[in-house]
Amino acid sequence: MKRFLLTTLAICFAFTVLAQENKQHKGHGQKENIKIEDIVSNLSTQQKNKIDAITRRSTKVIEDYRKQLHTVRDSIRSMMASAEDLSDKLFPLYDREGYLQSEISKEYYRTKVAIDKVLTSEQYQQLREKMAQRRQNKKQNTKAAPKK
Repeated sequence: MKRFLLTTLAICFAFTVLAQENKQHKGHGQKENIKIEDIVSNLSTQQKNKIDAITRRSTKVIEDYRKQLHTVRDSIRSMMASAEDLSDKLFPLYDREGYLQSEISKEYYRTKVAIDKVLTSEQYQQLREKMAQRRQNKKQNTKAAPKK
């Protein structure tokens, strides 16, 4: 469970960093398993516990938003299949979809900020450098890979 939460945290952080760089979304299920212990080598037990608690809370909040988002998107899809004009029902659903997606992004950022506060300045710098290196390696691998 702890490993899952730390992996989720690292993925959330990576997602936030990548989103800030305006990367294109490549689809669900293509997340890289990153453990924060692999990135920041000298975390204390207290830091690990704090990060674990932050991640658990964030995961719960994000899962709730995603369930709501799934329900809203299902409703949108079913209404889109109708031949009649359902604008009065559909437009509020689009607003709700946007709101939920925004809340998910905000929660990722809140999680990042909370974790950053747990890290020392040296650990934070190490995290930034290693994440930048991972992004650079990923770019190089993407360029080298044959296009489909």
